[in-house]
Amino acid sequence: MRTERAIVLQSTDTVGPTRLQLLTASSTKLPVVVVEQAGGGSIYHVFDVAAVQAALTNVLSATRLPGALDLDERSARQPVSSTQAPLADPGTPVVENGRLLGVTAVDKPETPEPSEADMARGGPDSAVDGGGKRGLWRRRSKSEN
Repeated sequence: MRTERAIVLQSTDTVGPTRLQLLTASSTKLPVVVVEQAGGGSIYHVFDVAAVQAALTNVLSATRLPGALDLDERSARQPVSSTQAPLADPGTPVVENGRLLGVTAVDKPETPEPSEADMARGGPDSAVDGGGKRGLWRRRSKSEN
C-alpha cells in the first residue's frame, strides 16, 4: 500500500468555495477527505472528487458540507498511523501527529518491460521486408524506399 495525497476539506466549509477547489483538482479520481471536529477528536469521511462534485450539484453555495454530503448518514473512516498504513484497507485516512498525510491506495501495477518479440515488431507504418515487418532497430535499405 502507498499513501496518496488527498484534498482536505473542513466540515465548516461551504459548497461555493468547495466547488471552486474541486474544479481545479488535477484528477477526478483524487481522494477527498472531509474532516469533522467532534468532542474528542476528528472524524474523517473519504470521497473521491467525482462523487463530491456530483453531490454538490444543484446545492446552494451557502450550504455547509455536512448537509450537502449527508455526513450524518455516512459512516466515518477510522484513521491509522503511517506505520499501520501498509496493512490498512484502501481509502483509510493516514494521520501522523494529528496531521492528515493522505489516504491509503493500492500500489500502481508495474508495466512490463518490452520483450524481444515486442522489439522485433514494427509499427503499422514500418517497411515490409521478405519475412514481414521491418524491426524497430533495422534500417531501411535503398530498395525499400
